Amino acid sequence: MRIEDLAASLWHARIHGGKVPRVTRPNSTAVDEGYAVQRQSERLAHLPRVGWKVGATSSSVQALFGIDEPATAPMFKPFCFISPKTVPMLMDQHTNVEAEFAFQFGDDLPPRNLFYDREEILSAVAAVIPAIEIVSCRFEGGFEQLGAMQLVADMTAHSAFVKGQPTRVWKDMDLRLHHVVLRKNNRIVAEGTGANVLGDPIAVLEWTANHLSKMGEPILSGEVVTTGTCTGLIQASPGDRFVADFGELGVVDVTLVREDKSLVYLLEPGR
Repeated sequence: MRIEDLAASLWHARIHGGKVPRVTRPNSTAVDEGYAVQRQSERLAHLPRVGWKVGATSSSVQALFGIDEPATAPMFKPFCFISPKTVPMLMDQHTNVEAEFAFQFGDDLPPRNLFYDREEILSAVAAVIPAIEIVSCRFEGGFEQLGAMQLVADMTAHSAFVKGQPTRVWKDMDLRLHHVVLRKNNRIVAEGTGANVLGDPIAVLEWTANHLSKMGEPILSGEVVTTGTCTGLIQASPGDRFVADFGELGVVDVTLVREDKSLVYLLEPGR
């Protein structure tokens, strides 16, 4: 399948539902090809970007997807919401929920040849944000043995992002030790800390800034970067309510509802 055809199939599935056959040709493990599919999907979507999703930031998630480093994907405005929020869910796409730290940037980090160090990156960050990400797999067979190329091509499994309130005074916090509790329908289903993502959410920011820079992509002022799940992948169904409790950083509240037709209405101007 050509890159253009795969991008079109994945974008159609993201908006209208359904599944895409897995890619089986020999070079289907090439991560660079997955990013090429992403870029084509971005051209097809022609939607404003609000930031970057970063996934596969733990050894267990990397093993699940057969990838040896994190992966990024753009997040588009129609699929990003503010808590509390009811979010539509297409069926049969192996939907899961993750609780994670996100960061809003106050200054640009443009692509460059020099490596961005931690202090430069932190000086560009305006706020930390508690968040829930909704992830789904548009490929047949779901996440099992998906492979690196297909994970990346499928926008790193990104479906929707729901953010809590930003906290601007946070740099004295040790996010590695910060506890996160995820409840599903009022029951605790997962707990974790920032150390679950590359040992430290700030380490994820470092990797992301330099990864995007090498790809020729900026992080722009106002954009948000996620840092991967602190609580693992928690299976979701229509009607489920998830509340991620980040303690002093606040809570994120999401209820999923079934969408049987398509999400095209989310793309309407003014929504």
